[in-house]
Amino acid sequence: MDELDQNILKWMRPAVVCLCRHVSADRLISEIRNGATTFEELQRRTQCSTVCGNCAPKVRKILADELEKLAHNQTDST
Repeated sequence: MDELDQNILKWMRPAVVCLCRHVSADRLISEIRNGATTFEELQRRTQCSTVCGNCAPKVRKILADELEKLAHNQTDST
């Protein structure tokens, strides 16, 4: 599959971050926006990274990125 095909597929379905528990990036972002501020809290709320743990780096990256965005938005609004 070429690069264009990969980009189309990416937009056609939500990105699944945790394959074992079928947790999407959208679900993680939603939980972060609803108050989850730690990796452990995301695990409790979604069960992500509780089986094999291979998704932990990606979950932590999403968490860090979203918390940074939220902090940036708060400083912009004050």
